[in-house]
Amino acid sequence: MCLSSQFDTTVNSAGTHTSSLVWGNKRRLIPLGPIVHALGAAKAAALPGFHALSGTDVTGRFAGKGKLNCWKALSRCSEEVVSAFAALGTSEELSANTVSAIEAFVCQLYESGTTVVDVGDIRWKIFTNKQLEAQKLTSTRGALHEAIARAHFQTI
Repeated sequence: MCLSSQFDTTVNSAGTHTSSLVWGNKRRLIPLGPIVHALGAAKAAALPGFHALSGTDVTGRFAGKGKLNCWKALSRCSEEVVSAFAALGTSEELSANTVSAIEAFVCQLYESGTTVVDVGDIRWKIFTNKQLEAQKLTSTRGALHEAIARAHFQTI
């Protein structure tokens, strides 16, 4: 048996954000106010883009990195990276600044505290230091840019 799920966010007339999660025939209301308050408005606005890029039901994920690792990397990143995730899906065109900031996020994901902001460079650094197989390395620049474009499209 296959159960489908649906997640909807609504704003009522009082301005209260509420989400409803529908799983099968059950519905659960989740108040978003406390979550937005705890995260801050900037990080809350980044969540759809972050979720679309870091792995959903219809996209891949980063090799060897689950959602928790991605979340920890996002928590360590600059406001520029958070703003880049928030910018996904807000316009038709994907800006070069958004792509480069998310590329810097991926570098942080694979090597915390690195100053490297180019996935090709971090990929080479990880390969030469750890001798990992290709499947365990970060995405190539081309694959990452396609993933960012896909996340952008999903959040429109």
